[in-house]
Amino acid sequence: MSPLEIKRLEKNIRIEHVWSSAAIEGNTLSENETAAIIDSGIGATIHGKTIKETLEILDLNRIATLETSQPKSEAGAYRTIEVYPYGSNKRPYALPFEIPEKMQQLQNWSDQARINLHPVQYATDLHQKFVTIHPFRDGNSRTARLLMNLVLTENGYPVINVNPSKNARDKYMQALASAESPENNSQPFRDLIADYVEKELNNRIDILHLNEKYTKEAEESFKDSKINWDKLEQDARAKLKAQKSTSNLKAKD
Repeated sequence: MSPLEIKRLEKNIRIEHVWSSAAIEGNTLSENETAAIIDSGIGATIHGKTIKETLEILDLNRIATLETSQPKSEAGAYRTIEVYPYGSNKRPYALPFEIPEKMQQLQNWSDQARINLHPVQYATDLHQKFVTIHPFRDGNSRTARLLMNLVLTENGYPVINVNPSKNARDKYMQALASAESPENNSQPFRDLIADYVEKELNNRIDILHLNEKYTKEAEESFKDSKINWDKLEQDARAKLKAQKSTSNLKAKD
């Protein structure tokens, strides 16, 4: 693909990631509205949307593009309150006093997992383990998806975006809940993310095949066009030559 096509594709992927990741958390901005905010910044006017939703998009975009650090308020600071998994009010995530140790354990696990596990499983398990700790007050799931995609892209895989539709979101949350349960059944979540990766790889292959097809058709069309132009040029020269010969004969007469 041409550099311009790659740049446009990367921009579309970034917008889709920011939109889908925010939408999963309940943000109601559409993908087009998200694109408008990313392109125009805070100056974009989105009627009927809260300033909080706009700022969420901007913050996530900044993190996703590595242009700035996280927001200054509470971002990056470990939480000091208990929080609970989706659909549960009995079993909290890691207790506040456990967070530093569990984050260190996660780092130690990561150092080994990046070597020993398949990249897709490593990315998936990193997402799940980070969410299970839930170290921050807000943005844990979005951060987990960014970590997952960082691992994927570092290993040559495309960015994946979890579908934010209700059915897809429910499957995503249920698979995470299964991994966070006392049974610690991580396989449904691994299968879910692997399906997203496979689908995105197939999409990329389709794009490349389509690009190859269109490029070949354009080349063939150019060849045909060139032949036609050459023929027209030859015909024009022949007519001009004939006209000159006629003029010379008339002049002699």
